[in-house]
Amino acid sequence: MAETAIKSNEREAARLFERGVAAARGGQRRVAAGLLARAVQLDPRHELGWLWLSGVLDAPDEIAFCLRSVLTVNPHNERALQGLAWLEQRGQIAAQPVPAPEPRVAEPAPQAAPEAHEHEAWWVGWRRTRRDTSRARLVLWLIPILLLLLTLGLNLVLRDTIARNEALALAAARPPAQATARPARPAIIQAEPPSAREARLLAYLSAVAAPREQLRAAVAAYREATSHPGGSSIGHAAAARALREQIDSAYRTLDALSPPPAMAPAHNAYLGGLEIERKALDDMLEFYSTLSIQYANRATLRMGDAARQLEYAGQLFAAPAAAQPAAIPAQAAR
Repeated sequence: MAETAIKSNEREAARLFERGVAAARGGQRRVAAGLLARAVQLDPRHELGWLWLSGVLDAPDEIAFCLRSVLTVNPHNERALQGLAWLEQRGQIAAQPVPAPEPRVAEPAPQAAPEAHEHEAWWVGWRRTRRDTSRARLVLWLIPILLLLLTLGLNLVLRDTIARNEALALAAARPPAQATARPARPAIIQAEPPSAREARLLAYLSAVAAPREQLRAAVAAYREATSHPGGSSIGHAAAARALREQIDSAYRTLDALSPPPAMAPAHNAYLGGLEIERKALDDMLEFYSTLSIQYANRATLRMGDAARQLEYAGQLFAAPAAAQPAAIPAQAAR
């Protein structure tokens, strides 16, 4: 008979526990407290009943009593241990050993509506704190990942723009191919030396070949340094700085030249394109130092301006070369 009564109490306690949990989830804390208190009275070893009852009470002493009852049933219950520690840290209860279980529960005192409670359930505050910490940790992980992706994207744009500008610069300095074969001349005319204008043009094109070769090598080195996925911004900044120095060297060499009158507009336009390119690289280096997006945007815009300037210079280079009566050797133009 005693065993039958115990089982009957456990079944009734389980039903009361389910109703109490449903009431707690529906916000009816007072109803839930009464149902859960009755459940643990019928089954004092109902671990979850004590735990849920601690979540719908307001008085710190009553909450602590329920949590210590949980630990009496299961000394390793993590939520009960954390709840007691949380109450002790806030100074709402004094630290003391876990008491022996008692088949009674302090009846919950009359309380106001849920929105007027002065004290929230301990595990509500604990879960909120844990959730906020997880969100902060996620944001701290996402910020460097986004910055890395932004840096890689800007490097790709910058590298492609520099390559396009270099191709335009090479096309600008290369004389157009002869469309038709020049008619045969008498031997005496073919043996004549080129005119002073043609000689000056050949000398100019030969002089610009060396700085252009340096620029090609610098662009190739920059591509190699920035083409590996996952490269560090320090390495990319060093590659951009090296390219900036090569452009400075080429600019000084070309600026010291005296182009023929026919090539003066093309020469000045080409120098203007290099100057814009230098400013774009300065903005990119500033971005690597400060990670400010405005410098990256300005570098991209200036690279576009440099491309248009160099394309215009290519058109000016092609016009006087096409008008020359004598063929210009290809190796002299490179």
